[in-house]
Amino acid sequence: MTDQILEEIVKWTNSEITIRKENYEQAKFSQSETSKFEIRALIGILVLTAALKDNHLTLNELFNIEYSGTRYISCMSKERCDFLLRCLRFDDKILRQQNQTEDPFIPIRNIWELLMAQCRQNYMPGTNITINEQLLAFCGRCKFRMYIPNKKAKYGVKLVMMCDSGTRYMIDSMPYLGKGTDTGGLPLGEDFVKELTRSIHGSNRNVTIDNWFTSIPLEKQLLQQPYKLTIVGTLRANKKEIPEEMKNNRLRNINTSMFCYDGPLTLLSYKPKPSKMVYLLSSCDEEGSVNPETKKASLVEFYNSTKGGVDTFDQMCSVMSCNRKTNRWPMCVFYGMINISCINSYILYCHKASVLGQSIITRREFMKQLHSKLVEPWLKIRLECHTMPRNVKDNILHVLEGNGVKGHDESLPTTSNEFQPVEVPNPNKRRICNLCSYKKRR
Repeated sequence: MTDQILEEIVKWTNSEITIRKENYEQAKFSQSETSKFEIRALIGILVLTAALKDNHLTLNELFNIEYSGTRYISCMSKERCDFLLRCLRFDDKILRQQNQTEDPFIPIRNIWELLMAQCRQNYMPGTNITINEQLLAFCGRCKFRMYIPNKKAKYGVKLVMMCDSGTRYMIDSMPYLGKGTDTGGLPLGEDFVKELTRSIHGSNRNVTIDNWFTSIPLEKQLLQQPYKLTIVGTLRANKKEIPEEMKNNRLRNINTSMFCYDGPLTLLSYKPKPSKMVYLLSSCDEEGSVNPETKKASLVEFYNSTKGGVDTFDQMCSVMSCNRKTNRWPMCVFYGMINISCINSYILYCHKASVLGQSIITRREFMKQLHSKLVEPWLKIRLECHTMPRNVKDNILHVLEGNGVKGHDESLPTTSNEFQPVEVPNPNKRRICNLCSYKKRR
């Protein structure tokens, strides 16, 4: 997540805070405007909840020292974290009503496109790509909320993703906005494949898809300019292009394969069970070969080895997720963006470490170190606040010392008048220093 994304969040969040402050009789510091350092620290808190699997805890439990230690309370107070999560906005509220009729995704469209541009720029895809869907669990009000019964969450926001089959890196993604999506007259599946693969057009890569995307006209078009891509995907049994001879027959033996050719396309009919048929369509396998040991066609084995890119990525998101309960779908998508950023950055780190011959740390340890780097500038700023309680300052110093960082940094700018130095009214009277620990008695 770049500074440009953070600046967009700070801009519109401060606009929402200004509106909400009018409802308070007395403004407190927990209702003050935010900054880029504080938003980065808030993201760092969410990253730590994902690493420690604390995202299911309430804020009362999260900021209780007895349950969760001093990491969270050192970054910000519970009231401040709750207020920021309620006020987080990603677009202009005034213009939203005008643009939402054309694009329902407009409340978070801007930072979403900025993140997708970063994902495409920082990675060169491999030979095999996978396109599939991910469901962000959400049960609140949303015009394009989907119901997918075979998913664990069943209800949520559907994202169509393109991932690298080898590394599981998420290259690009698009939200599914319902049946009213403007596809220019193309079928939905065909439009998603062409838009997601825009960054790899003309590269002769292979794309593995499932039967929601696969169609014979699509495979023929992608072989031509400017696409120059091959496709391997399952085909639904109700397609009229499938010959009757390749459909299920009681006399046909189990584990048998039949091939049909139409120019550059290969259609495979495989029978794994007496009552089940699998149809695969390929534009890159010209020879219908069968493995004598497994009795499976090589096309089936190739599809099985490359189809799990998005499914594995979705599983990685669910294992360490920062998702929290919310009744606003833009926040649900924002949590999904943080999960995407953490996984993609870890994949890039693993690649760089392997190239340099360094030992690779676990993903959990990586996210804990990522949290430390995200919150470090904000912890130093909090130390400059002279009204901060002494026990909180001790906690901040303890966290910074654990990270191997000094607590004070004169080069770091402050972001609020509260953090400016305060003159002592009676300089001649000796007092105990309010910056040092009380144990030193300076």
